[in-house]
Amino acid sequence: MTHESPKASVLISTFNRPDYLREAIQSVVDQRMTDWELLVLNDGGVDVADVVASFQDPRIRYFPDDVNKGAAHRFNQGLEQSRGEYITYLGDDDLFYPNHLEVLAKALDDHPQAGLAYSDLYAVSCVRDDATGRRYVLDKRIMVSRDFNREFMFHYNHVLHVSLMHRREAAFRVGCFDESVKVLIEWSLNRRLCFCYDFVHVPEATGEYYMPVFKSDRISVVQRKDKESYKQNVRRIRTSFPPEPWPFIDKVALIHPVYQAEANLAQRVMDLIDNIDHPFHLYLVNNTGRTEKEFRTVLGRLNELGGIHVLTPPKRLPLIESYRFGAKQTSAAYLFLITENLKIKDIPKRLFGGLAALKELGKTTDGIKWQVEDEKKTPFDILTRKDNFLKKSDPNRKNHQVQFHTLGPMVAAGFKFDVTYAEHRRQFSQGQYQDARRTVEECLAIPKGAPGIQFLIHNYHRTLMALEDYEPAEKEIRALIDRGYLPDNYIRLGQVLQAQKRFGEALEAYRRALDSLHFDRIDFDSRIFPFNFPKELGAFTAMMGLGECAYETGQAALASQMFHRASKTRANSHKPFLGFAKLFLTAGQLDRAEVVLAKIGPRDGAKDPETQRLMGKLCERRGRLDLAFECHRKAFQYAPFDEANIDAFYFAGAGLKQWDDMKPPLEGFLAKRPDHVKALTRLASIYLQTRDYDQAAELTRRGLTKDPASAVLRSIEKRLADLVREAPPVPVPAPDPLAPGLVIPSPFQIGDSSWLTGNPAGRN
Repeated sequence: MTHESPKASVLISTFNRPDYLREAIQSVVDQRMTDWELLVLNDGGVDVADVVASFQDPRIRYFPDDVNKGAAHRFNQGLEQSRGEYITYLGDDDLFYPNHLEVLAKALDDHPQAGLAYSDLYAVSCVRDDATGRRYVLDKRIMVSRDFNREFMFHYNHVLHVSLMHRREAAFRVGCFDESVKVLIEWSLNRRLCFCYDFVHVPEATGEYYMPVFKSDRISVVQRKDKESYKQNVRRIRTSFPPEPWPFIDKVALIHPVYQAEANLAQRVMDLIDNIDHPFHLYLVNNTGRTEKEFRTVLGRLNELGGIHVLTPPKRLPLIESYRFGAKQTSAAYLFLITENLKIKDIPKRLFGGLAALKELGKTTDGIKWQVEDEKKTPFDILTRKDNFLKKSDPNRKNHQVQFHTLGPMVAAGFKFDVTYAEHRRQFSQGQYQDARRTVEECLAIPKGAPGIQFLIHNYHRTLMALEDYEPAEKEIRALIDRGYLPDNYIRLGQVLQAQKRFGEALEAYRRALDSLHFDRIDFDSRIFPFNFPKELGAFTAMMGLGECAYETGQAALASQMFHRASKTRANSHKPFLGFAKLFLTAGQLDRAEVVLAKIGPRDGAKDPETQRLMGKLCERRGRLDLAFECHRKAFQYAPFDEANIDAFYFAGAGLKQWDDMKPPLEGFLAKRPDHVKALTRLASIYLQTRDYDQAAELTRRGLTKDPASAVLRSIEKRLADLVREAPPVPVPAPDPLAPGLVIPSPFQIGDSSWLTGNPAGRN
C-alpha cells in the first residue's frame, strides 16, 4: 500500500453531524481492504477536526470550510484532491460494512470495461433522541437492488451513492458533479456515466443508509417539499449530457416547428422532458416572426436547461421545410419529428421501443409511427433516420413515396420487469394469489436489468404465505440469509416457521432478527418511547412474532415482555393488546382480558378478525355463547378467507345449533378456497345436521380427495353410509306406461343425524 496512490479514495461531505460522522469514519477504518484514503470535506458545519484527529490515521485527510456550498461542490473538491484509482462515497450519517471496498474494487478489477460497480444497501429506519443524538434502529430492509439497466437508469436512479464505486477518470470524463443540481446528485452523475460506460451490479449487501422516521434532515427529503423546484431539478438532470462521443447512446433530436409562441408552449416542452426518458436534444424551429430573445421569454425557466435549441430561419417555412431546416442543424442520427398533435403521455417511453423497432426493420421502413388517435391527423409525429429523411424529403427528388411502420401498445425491453411487477401487485391486492405467484416468478426469470430475489423476496414470501406453500419460501429465505441478507429475512423466516407451528424455531429466528437490528442497544426508558407510527417496522414485527411464539410455547413472562416492548415502538397499534388478551384469557383473568380488549377499538383494531375471535372466546368463557357466535360471525365478515375463523365460528354455532346461519360464510370461503380441507369438513358436518345429505356426501368426497386420512371426514362418510343401510325400504310402484319417468328419492334424504354433539372438547 502506498499513501501516494491508494487503490480507493472515500469521500465524505459532512455538515453538523459530528456524532454520526465518528461512526461513519469508523466503518471506513474497519474495512478489510486497507489500501484506501479518506477525505473528510466539511461543508460549512461545525468543526470536526477533533473527530478526525481522534483516529490518528494518516490515511484520513480533513478539508475544513466555513461556507456551505452543497454536497456536489464538496464531492468535486474531493475528486480534485483524491489520489485513488477508484472513488467511493459515504454519507456522514451512513455506514460501510467491512466488505464494501474489497467487494467493489474487485468488481472493477474483474471488469476493466466497466466504469462503475455498485452493491446492495440496507435502508435503515430509525428514531433519534434529540437530547442525546442517539439513533434507535427499528427496521432494515433492501429497498433498491436492480441489475444494471441503462434504459431504466434514464428513467430513475437505481444506483445509490453509498453503494457505488467508479473509476476516477470516469467522473472527469463526464464532467464530475453538476453543482447546479441540489438533489439526486448521484443520479445526475450516474445518468451521464451511462452514456459512456457499463455498470456492474454486485448482489451483496455492503452498507446501510439511514432514514429517520421523523423530522428527516436529509437533503433529498427536504428538497422534495418544494414540488416545483424539485421538478425543475429533475429536468436539469434529464437535459444534462456529457461531452461526446457517446458509445452507448443513440443521438436523438426532437424537431418541433412552432408557428405561434403561445403560453402553453412551455408546458408542452416540460411534458416532453418529463415523459421522454431517452436523452434527446430539442430543436424548436421558430416560425413565429419573433426574435430568438422574444421567443425564449415564453420558455421562462426552461431556458436554464441544456439541450433546448431555438432555430430561427430567415423566413417563415412550411412544415416539411421546417423539419429539414432543423435536421440540418443537428448531428443526431435519429429524428423525432413532432407536431402539436403529439400525445407524449399516452406512450411516454416510446423512443426506447421505437429505436429498437427501427433498427430491427432496417431499410424496410422509412420510420416509426404510433397508434395514437390524435397523432393520426398528421403524417408526422414519426421517428426516422436523419439521412433517410433528408434523402426522401429532398424537394428535387421525383419520388417522395415513403413507408412507415406503425407500432401499437408496447413495453420497452428495459421496462418489462416494471410492467410485470405492477401486474403482480394488482393481482395480490385483489387476492388472486395463484396469478400473483406466476407473475412474481416471471419477474424472477427476467435474465438482465431486473431486481433479483433479494428485492423480490418480499413479494414472493407474502404470496407463498397467502397460498400456504411454505417450503419454497423457506428455501429462498434461508439462501438469502446464507448470502448475508439478514435482518429482514430472519423476520420472514420467523413468519414462515410460525405459520407452520414450528414455534421454537420461529422464536430463534425472531431473536436473530432483533440481534441483527442491534436490538440489545435499545433503551426503552428513553423519552422517545412510546411513539406512534403508521407503518409496521421490522423491530415491531419481530417483537410481536417473538411474543406470540413465546406464548405458544408456554413462556408467558417472555411473551409479556415482548408485547410490552412492541407497544412502545408502535403505540398506536392494537396488536400488542391482542397479545396481552391471550395471556390473560389463558391465565383465566377474564376481567383483565376484558379491560385490554376494550383498548383495542380506539386503536382501529375492532375490524381485526383476531380481535373478534378473542372477544368471542371471552364471551364463551363468560357463558354468553350467543354473543360469542356474533363475534365469530364478525370475524368472518372482516376476513372472509381467513382459515383461523373456521373452528371458533363452527363450534360456537354448533353449540347454538345455528346450522343455517353457518352455511353462507363457509360456502363463501370455499368459493374462494375450494380445496380447504377444514372448511370442507365443517360444512359437510353442517349439511349432515340439516339433512342435506347429497351436499354432505359431495363435500366429504372432495375433502377425502385432499386428505384421505382425515378421521372426521371418515366418520362423516361412515355415518352417511349407515344412514343408507338404516333407511327403510321405499316402496316402488309398478311402472306406469303413461308416466314420463320414475322419480326415486335419494336414500340420503332419510335418517337421523343427531350424532353431532358440538362439544368443543372433541374438536378435530
